[in-house]
Amino acid sequence: MTLSAYREVILSSKSDDEAAILAIFRDVFAREPNALFSLLNIYKELPICNNATIFDIKGKNIEFQATPLQIAAIANGTETIIQAPFFNMSVMGQMVYLDLPHQLVSLGKFSYAEVLIDKRNTVRVKLRIPLNVMLHADGKTIPGVVRDISLGGCSLTTLLGADLEAAEDLSLHIKILNEGKVVEIDVPAKVVRVGPGPPHDCAMMFQHTSESERILSVFIYQRQLEIIRELREKA
Repeated sequence: MTLSAYREVILSSKSDDEAAILAIFRDVFAREPNALFSLLNIYKELPICNNATIFDIKGKNIEFQATPLQIAAIANGTETIIQAPFFNMSVMGQMVYLDLPHQLVSLGKFSYAEVLIDKRNTVRVKLRIPLNVMLHADGKTIPGVVRDISLGGCSLTTLLGADLEAAEDLSLHIKILNEGKVVEIDVPAKVVRVGPGPPHDCAMMFQHTSESERILSVFIYQRQLEIIRELREKA
């Protein structure tokens, strides 16, 4: 799971928090063996969330019976977010092992977590192939590369971060495949953050025209379908 998807939260101490979390798991498993938990993983920036049940508890590790799609998502990371009404906040577990034939995942080293991805207003997707774009910034043309995108904005890398940061009039010229045709659009934007560099990792916020919003909506939706299809093939 990407680091931007969550933030570890320590309520008491790491050991005390883990003990409290394990006590809740054990109590729920004893009272309601078929109680449902939601497992959340991020695959190529797309949230994958499905229900799971506790299969067994072995010491400080919890075995969950999960869906094939969730198991495939878990296999591509090291952490899983667990959510359930039994907890006052989200819980993060480190993957111990996967039992693929039986669709089981063992999680341990539990801690509380704040799920930052819940605060996103739009779905973000990682692009299959990084997208070369041209930024028009106060009359200057700045090349950049976009690796993930949402309807609200994108992350991009450029060598000319200083020119970008100072720009007041900014737009991205993007070429994308839309309904089988190459379409060129200009998306008005503003800079949210320029990282150190070069190269500079930058965050952009889109200020759409109706046309750019319509075209990017279709493009992002198609990419979501591709990611889910790819994950199902791994399941």
